[in-house]
Amino acid sequence: MKWMHSFQIATCGVAASLLLTACGSELKIVPADTIASMKDQITFTDQFETLDKEGACRVYGVDEELVEDSAALAGSGATAESLSVWQAVDASSAEKVEEQLQVFVDGYIEGYSDYKPEEVPKLESAIMSREGQYVILCISADNAAAEDVVNKTLHP
Repeated sequence: MKWMHSFQIATCGVAASLLLTACGSELKIVPADTIASMKDQITFTDQFETLDKEGACRVYGVDEELVEDSAALAGSGATAESLSVWQAVDASSAEKVEEQLQVFVDGYIEGYSDYKPEEVPKLESAIMSREGQYVILCISADNAAAEDVVNKTLHP
C-alpha cells in the first residue's frame, strides 16, 4: 500500500511539472497567419495591401536587422488604418521595434492632423503591444475591440 501512495505522489509531481512547463512555454506567432486571422476579427474600413517583411520595414520605418519575420496590412491612405505583426530577433530588438513603430504613429498623427483630422483619434488610440520578441500595432475603426483581439493573440 505504501508503494501505491508513493507512486501516486510521484505521478502527481510529474503531472504538476508538465503543467508548469506548458504554462511557461514560449509564445509562437507566425506573422502572416496572425495577420490573416486578426483581419477577420477586427473592424476595418479601408482597403489593404499585404506587405512582407521587407515592405513592412520600409513602410513603417523599422530597421530590418531587428526583425526575424513580419507581416502587415497597409491601408490606402484614405484612412490611417493598418495592422502589423512583428517577430523581432529577440526581446531587446522587440523593444527597439516598438520604439520605431511609435515614431511611425507619431508621424502619422502629424500628417493626418492637416490631411484628415478625423483619423487622428484612431492614431491616438492605436493599439501597440509587445510580448517577448513579438510586437503588434493595430490602427482600426474600433481600437477598443481590437485591443481584446491583440491581447488574446499575445496572451493566449
